[in-house]
Amino acid sequence: MKRLIVLVLLLSCACSTEKYMANPDGSRPVLYQATTVLAWPVVDGAHLGPSSGARIYIDDTTQFDRDVRLGDGVRIGARSYIDEDVVLFPNVTIGDDTRIGGDAIVQSGVKIGNKVVIGGDSKIGPDVLIEDSVRMGKWVRVGSHASIGSGAEIGAGSTLEDRAVVAKSALIAQGSRVSAPK
Repeated sequence: MKRLIVLVLLLSCACSTEKYMANPDGSRPVLYQATTVLAWPVVDGAHLGPSSGARIYIDDTTQFDRDVRLGDGVRIGARSYIDEDVVLFPNVTIGDDTRIGGDAIVQSGVKIGNKVVIGGDSKIGPDVLIEDSVRMGKWVRVGSHASIGSGAEIGAGSTLEDRAVVAKSALIAQGSRVSAPK
């Protein structure tokens, strides 16, 4: 019985998203519920937080599912869809016609192009560049400062390590690991 309890505890720690919920310096970002942000007044094209001074740019055609959280400086393009429980850290930019699946976490400074599809439960590290028309499966992990070229397809469960580079139109098989160039 003790072994079973230890195994359950280890698995819950291994699957935890807590390590993805911190900034690179270890601090926790200030996040706002999307439904709250949409109620803020719009000043110069951005929703302006009445007490925090946060500025979040959301196109009127963007759709959110429930419990989406946004950081200061987030910019979301036209006709994009953000699924439930997604977390967008501060200064994330999302292009037009992009879909982000449920429970995804996108850390600070990420730039996502137009017509990108990111599968649910994916985790994207800080300062990543994802160009136009990229398709990523579920459970993909992308390390910091990685770059994904336009039209690339990343299979479900793949890992792109810190500073990894995926070429334009590349096909990365499900469960693959991509290292940084040497």
